[in-house]
Amino acid sequence: MSRNDWNGVTKLSSCLLQVSSARWAFGEENAGAIDAHWAKAKHANPNYFNGVIYLVDGVTLSGGALQASLLRTDFKSYLYWRLAGFPEAGVLDGFGSALIRTQDGHLMLGRQRMGNVNGGQAYAPAGFIDEQDVDTQGIIHIDRSALREAAEETGIDLAALEKEDGFYLTRSGPQLSIGVPLRARMTTAEFVRRAGQHIAASSNPELDAIIPIAGPSDIENLAMPPYMRVLLNALFAEG
Repeated sequence: MSRNDWNGVTKLSSCLLQVSSARWAFGEENAGAIDAHWAKAKHANPNYFNGVIYLVDGVTLSGGALQASLLRTDFKSYLYWRLAGFPEAGVLDGFGSALIRTQDGHLMLGRQRMGNVNGGQAYAPAGFIDEQDVDTQGIIHIDRSALREAAEETGIDLAALEKEDGFYLTRSGPQLSIGVPLRARMTTAEFVRRAGQHIAASSNPELDAIIPIAGPSDIENLAMPPYMRVLLNALFAEG
């Protein structure tokens, strides 16, 4: 699929993601280079794990309803593709993002610890779609993925997060974020305190800081992935 189809943010009423049987030609054609690159990447970052992930290989968007297919690959192939600058490969980097708002109305971002793929950048808790998010019918539950990432990265108990209606689809070049709006049953100060305790107690935390966002001025000088800035600007405009 072409990454030039469209870019921007779309509010979704529904989201259906299905695992496809397709094989990723890019990964197979570059298998030797991927293995050589992986050996170097593991040496540089022993915490890397070559787990199963899913990449978007087909998208249909109509009237606020998203249907997408995703093929199965592995992290080492994805990492090679990403560090090569996301060359055209018939897929998009699709993932769920946990758009958490507190009782004070702040949107909660986390800054990823250096040494990870988004090191030093702030974003809504997000991560790869993996085996835990796929049911026995091959349906991917993106809300489950976003909630899992939020809990893993911030330590906030799932019972304290309430799913709100709809989704936010953000397309920025090769990346496709499916934002899952969540309401935290706590104030901003309490969220920052709890997440900070989780980060401090973790032996290998993914984040090194929690950053509350209230408006455009809060992100002017904040490093973040391009899709995140596109999404936040749309949310600010929405009010």
